[in-house]
Amino acid sequence: MQQTVHLHYIYLILISSFLFSCTSTKNEEKDYAYFGGEIVNPNTNYIVMLKGNNYNDTIRLDKNNRFLYKIENLEEGVYTFKHNPENQVVLLEKGDSILIRLNTIEFDESLVFTGKGSRKNNFLIDMYLQNEIERKKLTRANFMSPSSYFKKNQDSLLNNKLEAYDKLIQKNELSDLAKKITRSTIILGYYGRHEIFYNSRYKLGGMDLISELPPSFFSYRNKINFNDNDLERLYSYHRFLNYYFANATIANYGKELPQYDDQVGNTIYRLQMIDSLINHSFIKNSLLRRTTTRFLLKSENNKESNQVLDQYLSVSTNKKSQRELRKLSKSISNLRPNKLIPDQDLITSKGETVKLSSLFNKPITALYFWSMESKDHYVRAHKKTAYLNTLYPDIDFIAINTDDDQTRNWLKTIQMHRYKTNYEYGFKHPKCSSEELVIHYRNKVILVNNEGRIINPNADLFAGIFERQLMQYSQLARLEN
Repeated sequence: MQQTVHLHYIYLILISSFLFSCTSTKNEEKDYAYFGGEIVNPNTNYIVMLKGNNYNDTIRLDKNNRFLYKIENLEEGVYTFKHNPENQVVLLEKGDSILIRLNTIEFDESLVFTGKGSRKNNFLIDMYLQNEIERKKLTRANFMSPSSYFKKNQDSLLNNKLEAYDKLIQKNELSDLAKKITRSTIILGYYGRHEIFYNSRYKLGGMDLISELPPSFFSYRNKINFNDNDLERLYSYHRFLNYYFANATIANYGKELPQYDDQVGNTIYRLQMIDSLINHSFIKNSLLRRTTTRFLLKSENNKESNQVLDQYLSVSTNKKSQRELRKLSKSISNLRPNKLIPDQDLITSKGETVKLSSLFNKPITALYFWSMESKDHYVRAHKKTAYLNTLYPDIDFIAINTDDDQTRNWLKTIQMHRYKTNYEYGFKHPKCSSEELVIHYRNKVILVNNEGRIINPNADLFAGIFERQLMQYSQLARLEN
C-alpha cells in the first residue's frame, strides 16, 4: 500500500505539471519527457543519466529517496540510469512521463515502470531478465552438444519471445523506434548466445571444435550493423559486439598474421579490427576500452601491458578513458609480485586512522574487500575466510570495506554479524585506495608477506586453486623463516 501511495504522490505532481503549464504549446510539450520515481534502500543520494558521449546529468534524491526530472529538448532513444554500483536502461521518447520504483537489494528484479511510456520499458526489463536467465543456464554440456541441437533450442526460445513482442505491438501503439529497440533486445540476446557458444566451445576444445560449426550457424552475422546509433546504450548490443570481436579475432588473426599468435598480438589485432569496422565514436570507444581493460587486469608483464596500451591510445578518441587507462596501467605495475604494496590510510572499528603497512604481523596477510552493496558476497567472504583461518593460523585475513562515506553503517554491519573487529577496517579514502589497489572485482585477494611485499596481487577468494595457493605460500614462508 505504501508503494502505491508513494508512486501516486509522484504521479500527481507529474500530471499537475502538465495540466498547469499554461505557457507551453503542444509542440513544445513534445520536446521533453519526465523521468522520476523512488529508490528503496539507496546506496547514494543521486542517480546519473547518460546517453552517448554528449549527455551526462546527475539527479538528486529528496529526503524520501524520490526524484522527478524533466529532460528538455529530448533526444529520443535509450538512456542509461546509474545508481552505484548498478545501472539499467530506459527508452525515452518525447511526451513520455515514466516513473520507476526499485529496491537496490534486488536492483533489476525489483525494477518496475509506470506512467506513459512504461509498457515498452517493462517489456525491455522483462526481456533483459529472461536473457540473463537463459545465458546463465548455458553449461559445458550445452557447449559440447551438436550445434544443430543448440540452435534448435535457441530458435524455440527466440520464437517464444517474438510471440510476446507481437502481443506487445498489437496491444500498444509503439513508435518505429520503440519497435526497433524492443525487438532488438530479443534478437541480440539470441545472437549473443550463439557467440557465447562459439567462444566457450573454443575454450573447451580449441580450433578443432569450432571448425565443425557449419557456416549457416552464423548466417545472422551478415545483418550486423556495427554503428547503430539507436542501440548505442543497449546492453545486449554491447555484449554481442564484445563476443563477436573476440570470436572474429580467434578465427582470423592466426590465419592473417601468424606473428600475432599470442595474447598480446591477439588483443592488438582485436583493437585494430574494432577500429577498422566501427565509426560510431561512443560504440568504438566503449569496445576499445573494455578490451584493453580486460587485458591489463590479466597481464602479468609490464612490457606486454605497454604494448597493448600504446595500441589502444593510438585508436581511442576518448581523452577521459585514455587518462583512466594510463592510470590503471600504472597502478597495476605497482602491484607486481615482490613490490611493496602501496600504503593506504585505514579506519579502525574505533574510528582511528592507521596505515595498511602496520597490519602485517604474520608471515602472510590476506587482504580481501567487501561492500555493503553486496550482502551475499560479504557474508560468503567472511564465512570463507573464517574457515580458512582455522586451516592456516599463520595467515591473517584482513577485511577492508570499500564503501564511500558509509562508516556508521559499516560499523553497524560488522557489529550485527559479530565479525572480529580487530580484523575489520575501512578505506579512509575509498575511491583513491580502490584505484591504487586495482579493486575491479569482488573476489579479489591481495597476499603480502610481513614486510608488505606482494606475494600475489590477484588471488580469487572463491577460486578452486586459492586454497592450494595458500598451502604453497605458507610452506614457503615457513621454510624462509
